[in-house]
Amino acid sequence: MKRLFICVILGMVLLIGSFTFVSRGWADERDVLSFVTGKDRRSIQLINTRGEFLQTLMVKESIGHLTWSPDGRLIAYMSNRNGDPDIYVMDVRTDTHRRLTFDDGRDWWPAWSPNGKWIAFASNRAGNIDLYRMDANGENVMRLTNRGGCKRPAWSPDSQWIAFISKSSLFLMTTEGKKEQPLADTSSTDCTWSPSGKEIAFVPRWGAVGGAALFSIDIDGKNMRQLTRLYRKPVAIFEPTWSPNGKWIAYLLIQLPEIRPEVWGLAEEFFANSVICVANMADVAGGDPIEATRRLVADGPEWVPEGFLSVSPSAEKQITLWGALKQSEDASK
Repeated sequence: MKRLFICVILGMVLLIGSFTFVSRGWADERDVLSFVTGKDRRSIQLINTRGEFLQTLMVKESIGHLTWSPDGRLIAYMSNRNGDPDIYVMDVRTDTHRRLTFDDGRDWWPAWSPNGKWIAFASNRAGNIDLYRMDANGENVMRLTNRGGCKRPAWSPDSQWIAFISKSSLFLMTTEGKKEQPLADTSSTDCTWSPSGKEIAFVPRWGAVGGAALFSIDIDGKNMRQLTRLYRKPVAIFEPTWSPNGKWIAYLLIQLPEIRPEVWGLAEEFFANSVICVANMADVAGGDPIEATRRLVADGPEWVPEGFLSVSPSAEKQITLWGALKQSEDASK
């Protein structure tokens, strides 16, 4: 009995220590990731780069492809709750939701501009999938591309340029859809802009590099280099996102049954096999990224704005001590 009492006391000390450690990480560390999880996609998890779960934001609506406003007050996202995919915006503090797009087409992949003025997105409202831009309130929609097969717009840090993928090539254009120029013809999925604004990270086709990895290229189309380890197993990398301080790149890693050309177009359907990895940009290419979500089904990694992090978690939010809970769960089996 005495031994049991001692074990309980030690467990409480460890739990309190874990809480203090995570709380300190929340207060001091600005490298915090958010992602969508859960079968109904109504849970937004916040973790740090060590894979420690800091906070759970439970929302009343199913969400996907989230993007934060620069001040951390709002989240724009895609939802098909009204039939076809549309863009909505959610107030993080009140969990109130507002629809931004009302056309008959499908709207995907919202991306909030760093200056907070616009949201870029992809839509097939005119037939082909092209990129559009609207004000943050959903007004003044403007078509930016007219080439089809466009997706995943990525803003430059100064909100003056947009990088995007079209038909397996990486392009660059102004926020008015002008000066469109190809940067690389080996890209097959998504891209993300470096905080310096000097380079863009992207995912080349498997066959072009002999595996799956993140590469970067300067905005003048020169100096392509490998950023992360090369996966030679049948996996696909999606949704890379460069941290605001430039230290990290997070991305979605999806296990594929096999590598076939026809599989690539369906890769994002394998949501149940996806995890989020975080790569340290200080390491040389080939290092082992951290599997930050610890095999928890995840989608849509996005770095949390400092405006949101400046406010401590409120009593209404659920704090998850992942390590302690996981150990307790394993011990009970």
